Amino acid sequence: MSKNRLEAFSDGVFAVAITILALDLRVPSSDEVTAHHGLWRAILSHWPTYAAYATSFVVIGIIWISHNGVFRNIKSIDRALLFFNLFLLMFVVAIPFATALVADYLNKGHAGNVAVALYSAVMLAHAATWTGLWWWVSGHPELLAEHVDPVLARKARWRFGMGTPVYAGAVVVSFVSAPLTLLGHFIVAIVYSFEQLRVDRPGVAGSAEVAAEEGELLDSE
Repeated sequence: MSKNRLEAFSDGVFAVAITILALDLRVPSSDEVTAHHGLWRAILSHWPTYAAYATSFVVIGIIWISHNGVFRNIKSIDRALLFFNLFLLMFVVAIPFATALVADYLNKGHAGNVAVALYSAVMLAHAATWTGLWWWVSGHPELLAEHVDPVLARKARWRFGMGTPVYAGAVVVSFVSAPLTLLGHFIVAIVYSFEQLRVDRPGVAGSAEVAAEEGELLDSE
């Protein structure tokens, strides 16, 4: 399978997953508006839904950006990498389900703790898959793009490993405070929005993206 085909398939999965999130956004009913004495109060009563949506939209968006950044550094695809990517996408499409649970139960006591713990568990599995993917790629230099320094690629493994203990901790903290744990997920996503992977060979960092774009243009012709 070509790299372009894998990325196209992955982009489609990300697009579907991030779109599904909007299906759980709720419009307050007229009875709710009456009960809360106004539309604004009725809308605010659904704050868990909006908080879960905003968090997961940012999370999936950052995952998509990170996916694009990682595969910029990959030249070719082998069977193992296909499976790593497949499992990565499996946990991405599980995020809308976990988001719906959080939206329904975030402010409902112990049920909210369980919902956020499950959300954190999905993110933990996702982080572990990212770690495995980069360990595999960095251990097989023939898969790396020409601009990537194999030594720097191996040294970057710890960056992919950071998420695993963080999300494992989030599972535990979920039973202390579900809302704060959800906020923590939002903050972690923002942290990952910054470039985490610096593996370019010295002197080629500026031309790597240009080369990648030229390669895509040639493949499309």
